This record gives sequence, structure tokens and C-alpha cells, in this order.
Amino acid sequence: MSGKKKGSRKDFETVIGILGNSVRRDIIKKLSQGPDYTLRLSNELNINQQLAAKHLKVIQDAELVDVVRQKSTLGADKNVFNLNKFYSLQIDFSPSLYNERLISFNNPNHWLKEDDYMENLEEKVKDIEDDRMDVDDVSPLREIVQVIDDELESLEKRRARLLYIRNLALGAAHNALEEVDRQKRQIIQHLVDLGPTSIEALSKAFQLNEEAINGVVSELEKDDLVKNENNLVCLKC
Repeated sequence: MSGKKKGSRKDFETVIGILGNSVRRDIIKKLSQGPDYTLRLSNELNINQQLAAKHLKVIQDAELVDVVRQKSTLGADKNVFNLNKFYSLQIDFSPSLYNERLISFNNPNHWLKEDDYMENLEEKVKDIEDDRMDVDDVSPLREIVQVIDDELESLEKRRARLLYIRNLALGAAHNALEEVDRQKRQIIQHLVDLGPTSIEALSKAFQLNEEAINGVVSELEKDDLVKNENNLVCLKC
């Protein structure tokens, strides 16, 4: 497989190291919703500011974020953190399998637009297995494994392209909502990303009480942007 499409072993270990910590995962999840700064991240994640700053430094040292100094008219200037990587992390394992890879999906020119059609592979393996196997059967099995590996690479390229298009769609939604109030924007982005959800789920996602979420949803209903039926909130078509 081409190394251009996959992250290096060092990149893989770096990302695994970052994501192995639940606080850092929460920070990256928050930053995936848009650029943010230390104080607000600490408040929204319910951790102290020093801890948030410590983990942001680790993420910054791993070069997963860009940092911009933003001037403020209301107080001290602040560092704003913005995710700068487009990664898909995959780990597959079973009693007979272990695969790990880090794929960057920000360059669509690397990926196939069409897939090869695969058929009858399982039957071929079963046919070989049903016969009395000997050493001569190993080579045909290797050929089947190679075909599967080639197809898996094609699927990964297709998946990467779909992730790229999905990211484009979410980015377009983010840009369209730039002037919308932050809490309203977050709820709309959540609905674009994950689809219809309950008030309770929104409350957990944004760590706000259900009364506060209901208030924001009611305002969005008045704006004719969402509908809330039987406690299920969805975007209005």
C-alpha cells in the first residue's frame, strides 16, 4: 500500500498517545466543533483551567492544532486552538487478525472514485477447505488473501473520500452558521452531524440542564430551524 495515503508509524503512535487520554479526547471532540480557547474549554468540560492548559500543550506539541493569538476588547488576549489534521484511525483485531493504520483524508486526489467488484471469494476458500488441504493449497489461499487486501485498500480509499465529503458538508454547515448565536449553532451542528436526538441527549452532549436546552430549542423552533416532536429534536426540512 502506498505510504503517501497513510500516516507514518510515528504519526500513528502520536495520535494513539493523544487519544489514549479521555480528557484529550474530549478536548479534540470540542475542537472538532470549532476553534476554542482554554477557559471556555475548561468550563464546558468541567475541568480546571490548569488541567485543560496542560492537555492542550500536549496536543499542541503533537502538532494536531494550530494556535492563533486573538485580541480581546473585554479582557486579556487569548490563544485560540484549531484542529489542523484530517485523520481516520483504524484498528482491527480478532483471534487471527491485527491491523492498525492512520489515514489522512484531506486530499481527495489520492482516492479511487470507483471500486473493483469482488465476488465468490468465500466460496473459493470453502472449496479449498472442503478438499483435503495440503501444501499446494497455500499458494491459492495467498492469492485470495491478496485479492482481499487489494479490495480492502479500495474500500479504505472510498471511505476516506466519503469522510472528506462528509467533512466538506459539516464545514459548509459551520460556515453557514457563523453568525448564529453559539448555543444555537452548537445544537444545529450536532443535528447536522448526528441527526435527530432527544433533549436528554443534547443535555448530556453540552453539559447543560434540560431546561436550558429546552429554552434554546424553543428559540430555534421560533426561528423555524428545528422541530421538537415528542421530545425528539430534528432539523426542519
